[in-house]
Amino acid sequence: MFTFKINNKKYESADSKINGSQILKIAGFQPEIDYELLIKVNENGFEPVELTEVIDLESPGIEGFFASPYEHIIIYVDDEPIKVEECVMTPTKILIADGKKPEGYYLKQIIGHNEIGYKNDRDHKIAIKNGLKFTTCKLEPTTVS
Repeated sequence: MFTFKINNKKYESADSKINGSQILKIAGFQPEIDYELLIKVNENGFEPVELTEVIDLESPGIEGFFASPYEHIIIYVDDEPIKVEECVMTPTKILIADGKKPEGYYLKQIIGHNEIGYKNDRDHKIAIKNGLKFTTCKLEPTTVS
């Protein structure tokens, strides 16, 4: 397996030679045409990667990739649409984008009939895609006895 990073998160590929489209698919950024992919090599800054361009993950000096959406992504928090520009966000950042103070709330992601709670994992990196749904929950005040 060959490992690589996108937006500081590790992913794996069975092949060392993959194209930009495959890199975005592995990381869950779909449809790939909605994202710009950049590569960082030898501390020389970032350079764009075309979707059909083949990258050899064994090449020396590859530090990682960065993906960002070409346009705003719409997510829903408490059924209200919110435009975001990042393709990886933490629950804390999503709460702030929704105008809530993270100290008083936590976030749940709604996937079909399932919920993923981020009450105790506020720094979890969530791959943001159009149409993701979240709900906010008030934190109960802690009492001192």
